[in-house]
Amino acid sequence: MQPSSPCTHTPGRPLRIATALQVMAAAGNGLAYVALALRVYQETHSTWAVTMVLLAGGLPVVLLAPVSGLLLDRLPMGRLLAVAGLVVAVSLTGLSLAHSLTATILLVLCFGVADSVLQPGLTAAIPHLAGDVPLVRATSRLQGATMGGTAIGPLLAGVVGSIGGTSTALLLDAGTALLFSVGISMLGLRYTRTSAPHSADDGMAAGLRYLRRDRPMGLLVVVVSAMLAFLGVTMVAELFLAERVLHGGTTGYALLITAWTGGMTLGTVIAGRLPSRLLAPGIVVGLGVLGLGVAAGALSPVMWMAIAAYGIGGWATACSLSGPVPSCCNGLQPTWRGGPRRCSAA
Repeated sequence: MQPSSPCTHTPGRPLRIATALQVMAAAGNGLAYVALALRVYQETHSTWAVTMVLLAGGLPVVLLAPVSGLLLDRLPMGRLLAVAGLVVAVSLTGLSLAHSLTATILLVLCFGVADSVLQPGLTAAIPHLAGDVPLVRATSRLQGATMGGTAIGPLLAGVVGSIGGTSTALLLDAGTALLFSVGISMLGLRYTRTSAPHSADDGMAAGLRYLRRDRPMGLLVVVVSAMLAFLGVTMVAELFLAERVLHGGTTGYALLITAWTGGMTLGTVIAGRLPSRLLAPGIVVGLGVLGLGVAAGALSPVMWMAIAAYGIGGWATACSLSGPVPSCCNGLQPTWRGGPRRCSAA
């Protein structure tokens, strides 16, 4: 099954629309999780409750990744992503009204299931969104949009939450998800099933076989996965650092998350401009600076020092994660086979 090229659109327009949608989706995720973490903590003062909510949103993205890949491969992508956007909008609307922990966890679980489709969806569509833009550049553009949106979302959660409360922030996010659903429908993303070439090694099982054969690539995937898990832990830790230690409240927590994600955005831009010979040293240096940034933030006596330290830590995180991406692309490129594209865009 191969992606079709949106031939009826102005060249470059689908990628620009997709970039804007990626910013909206990433900002919405950041806004939702920060607002929910703050509300659950303020209502329960429980570490376990906050962790359960974040796990309910994050675990489906990991556990359902194989299922999401199959759905994106076998169903019309545009319709599937639009439906997922609607599910997110309904879930966020319910979350704005629900205040019991059980209802919150169940609705966040629905949000996470839909997000497990949305997160890889636009990435999978890059080959027929890029048009004349090189795939590496198109991928970098969407990655930058993700980083930028992730930096904007927590700041919006802090500002809107301080003015109108977390329910208002969640309703705003629901409206954003609805706009995403409409926007993704305008791209006319379709899939046309074609037979893969005889020599092609396709599908999820093929990817697992490739990782078993290429030990360095498999180790790289494990290391990157561990780093992403570490980032999830820091999100919970930053909440208690801002609330209990630094007494920064809603705005302080939002600024900590924004500093981290803003640093990641800057680091992604810098890492993308490094020559290939500096990627490996950049990863090592980035890991070291990441540890120092997290430690300095945790030991900071005042909020502004913690914000600066987490900004540096976010920059180092991006340098560490951006280095492996070209390596993965270079390693997987010889195995990426496909049939001819067919234009069936709406």
